[in-house]
Amino acid sequence: MPIYEYTALNPSGRNTKGSIEADTVRAARVRLRSQGIFPTDIKEASATSSRRSADIKNYFKSNRVSLPQLSVATRQLATLVGAGLPLVSALLALSDQTDSEVLKRMVVDIKEKVEEGSSLANALGNYPRAFPRLYINMVASGEASGTLDAVLENLADYLEAQVELRREITSALFYPILMLFFCTAVVIGLVTLVVPRIVEIFQKQGAVLPLPTRILITISNFLIYYWWFIILLGFLAVYAFKVYRSQPNGRAAIDSLVLRIPIAGSIYSKIITARVSGTLSTLLASGVGLLTALEIVKNMTTNVHISKALEDAREGVREGRSLAKELSKSKLFPNMLCHMIAVGESSGRLEGMLGKAGDAYERDVHAALSGLTSLIEPLMIIVLGGIVFAIVLSILMPMVDLISVVQR
Repeated sequence: MPIYEYTALNPSGRNTKGSIEADTVRAARVRLRSQGIFPTDIKEASATSSRRSADIKNYFKSNRVSLPQLSVATRQLATLVGAGLPLVSALLALSDQTDSEVLKRMVVDIKEKVEEGSSLANALGNYPRAFPRLYINMVASGEASGTLDAVLENLADYLEAQVELRREITSALFYPILMLFFCTAVVIGLVTLVVPRIVEIFQKQGAVLPLPTRILITISNFLIYYWWFIILLGFLAVYAFKVYRSQPNGRAAIDSLVLRIPIAGSIYSKIITARVSGTLSTLLASGVGLLTALEIVKNMTTNVHISKALEDAREGVREGRSLAKELSKSKLFPNMLCHMIAVGESSGRLEGMLGKAGDAYERDVHAALSGLTSLIEPLMIIVLGGIVFAIVLSILMPMVDLISVVQR
């Protein structure tokens, strides 16, 4: 697309210069005027200048939108379209209501492409980092069936549920993580600041230090003099983990281990089940075919074993077999989900049963996270208390011996 350089008047009446992408000079003028800028001179940039400008623009331009921002924007667009506004007018109103500059820029560009005759789904497809494949496929289905307002409502409900689930997980894990950092800081402070001063007093008095105290001194000296080695070792461990996880065998081994971790693995499995069920329900309710919906959900899943199970189930459904039986073969999905899918398939209400299953597993996730939080808090207190007790005991043992010597 050509790039045009322009001189124009901004809304405050001052001269401004810049460049803009457009198909023609006329399209560039229309686009600038829609932004409140009135061009006085406009011409196509040279090839070198155009390429350099495009490269710089693409380097600094961000096309990422957070899930809460996308959720709010989708709800606003669903309300506007549901109120009977034409799509172009609804997109224009959405651009005015959006606080995010990144999202505002994308919505303006999408509106212009829709005005030029493009479908909304195709216009959204130009921003794959902001609008996931699930989003684009549901919008395309809504446009094809003439139920775009209902599809946007379903999509907004789904995104809001995902935002709430993430908020629950973040809220449940925030306090334990904060406690872990606090406990670690307390222990490091005791070992590196308090212990050396007390041990120095014992050494000056010629006290014989017991084994626990000598071990504590060794740990303290290591933390004081080799802290850089610990940090370096941490960075190397993270790098090695990333390299190992980037390999197919390593990724499969790590994903399998995550599913088998006690308590945490069960919660992780429930989160995936809730997401798969809810996403399939939303896609089917929006008119997306089952095979396409399974393909989308498979691509959304980060665990390779779950993704493989969904791919195998999709192939089975393609050959005419039951989705419930295909999912049960993998042994990765709960039996209750497979039974509910079987009931939905036999009654012709598959999307409704999947929606109920998704809601049920989201409630299980919330309850499990609450239970995990209530378990972690006393466990961390006990561990911290044990570590502090060991440190204090290591300090008191030579102190008692020193007092005995003084009394004699």
